[in-house]
Amino acid sequence: MAKLNWNPWMGLADMKAEVERVMSEAARRGRAPSGVSEKAYFWAPAADVLETADAYVITVELPGVEREDVAVEVKTRTLWVYGERRFAKGCEGEAEAVYHSLERSYGPFARRFVLPKGVDRSSVGAVFKNGLLEISLPKECHEARCRRIQIL
Repeated sequence: MAKLNWNPWMGLADMKAEVERVMSEAARRGRAPSGVSEKAYFWAPAADVLETADAYVITVELPGVEREDVAVEVKTRTLWVYGERRFAKGCEGEAEAVYHSLERSYGPFARRFVLPKGVDRSSVGAVFKNGLLEISLPKECHEARCRRIQIL
């Protein structure tokens, strides 16, 4: 009978390579905007999607992000929200401050939303206030698309 030399760390390098492959594939498949896709790892902020009678409203949580560090783009049937939350080290005047816990995400972020049919892409609007980005996606007006013509 052959002796098996098993080590619990044997598959660790293979797992690391697989995780890196999956992450890079996800970044390529998502077709993130150029500013995001150059950076292999990014985080996704929390978002709520609400549908009303005349619009879809997407609210994205971006506390600590400046307005000029956020971009919203509509590309074909996709809405992209991306940017960067900058990391501020310690407190001012505290040269030797050390973090004991760091739970918030920093660096580049991106969220992608597939737009449903019937969204008026030319009328999309966005408002950034108190760390919340609210994007309004009006629905196309059915009256404008189809109307009955009176015959004289």
